[in-house]
Amino acid sequence: MQLLILGREKNLCLAEAESLFKQQRLICEDAIAVEAEQPIDIDSLGGSVKVARIFQNNSKSIQSDITKHILDLHKQGKINFGLSFYGKVRGNKAIGITIKNKLKQQGLSVRHVRNDKESALNAATVIHNKLLTKGYEILVVQGEDGKVVLAQTTGVQDIDSYSKRDYDKPCRNKKVGMLPPKLSQIMINLSGPSADTTIVDPFCGSGGIMFEAALFGLKSEGSDLSDEMTKCSEKNIDWLKHNYKLKHVPVIDATADATTRDYDFSKYNIVSEGYLGENFISRPSVGRIKEQIPQLQTLYLEFLSHLTKQPKRPGSIVLSIPFWNIEGRKFFLNIIDEISKMGYNIHEFQSVKSRELLYYREGQFTGRQILVLN
Repeated sequence: MQLLILGREKNLCLAEAESLFKQQRLICEDAIAVEAEQPIDIDSLGGSVKVARIFQNNSKSIQSDITKHILDLHKQGKINFGLSFYGKVRGNKAIGITIKNKLKQQGLSVRHVRNDKESALNAATVIHNKLLTKGYEILVVQGEDGKVVLAQTTGVQDIDSYSKRDYDKPCRNKKVGMLPPKLSQIMINLSGPSADTTIVDPFCGSGGIMFEAALFGLKSEGSDLSDEMTKCSEKNIDWLKHNYKLKHVPVIDATADATTRDYDFSKYNIVSEGYLGENFISRPSVGRIKEQIPQLQTLYLEFLSHLTKQPKRPGSIVLSIPFWNIEGRKFFLNIIDEISKMGYNIHEFQSVKSRELLYYREGQFTGRQILVLN
């Protein structure tokens, strides 16, 4: 079994894991155990910040079990190790000191990497101290049942790579909102593509979803109603080609209206973020929000209705639509019933208690509701 440490949006992370892995077991709010035949590549996940291999499912002695595990792997010389604590168990400096002393007694030169302000090491600390290549990060996770799971980290989220794809591309348009690369990855995974699936984005904007599909090794195609945005995507695709090795280069299908364009693919999934409405830089009134809801409802319903008329329907649709959070009050488009009447099934994930998959950053007024349709 392998362990995933979940990112900020827990429901989205759980839904992504459920889409990818045969079995999963929630250990605590921050961690799940999953069954995967091969080692999990952290770069294939948008929602998990760490991947680890479980070596003890019910530890009775944390210090002894961790010490034994490290000694089984490292017989002599210098060693760096760090501990991260999740769930009911909290960071304990004494545990690290005990392990360090036990390792030194075996003749090892030991450095204990720790963060006294937080229970868990962040990705930057793990990478900077080379705990994946020349050391060990051990995760100590205690569930609600009191059992302690121990795991060795095998991968952490590459923050610099996400930042490069987000901020270094030549064309960015803050006015229309930009889908974060992590969320693009999650949405692609939620669509459940196979190797021969084409990811189609009819509201492609600056091309973020196509970027991530290409980095997954998938074919992708995008279009947009705005000629400015299709040209923006083309610039970014050219940048992508020069910075990454791609099996399939994304294709722009010129300027097209998502509510009327047709689709000629043998096998495709729709993964897209449509127009989110006005980009508020200051707190809007409830009236301003309600004014734009009918227009947005019409846009998405016409888009989904047109898809039902295609000779070849997409295998799945993952769509990001807006919701608004104003002083703790949430306002939604409320189009689920109309979508269901069109014949779509709203996919519900067993691991997610809430029906709503939401992505929201503190301090913003517009959030994203993720719909998964079959």
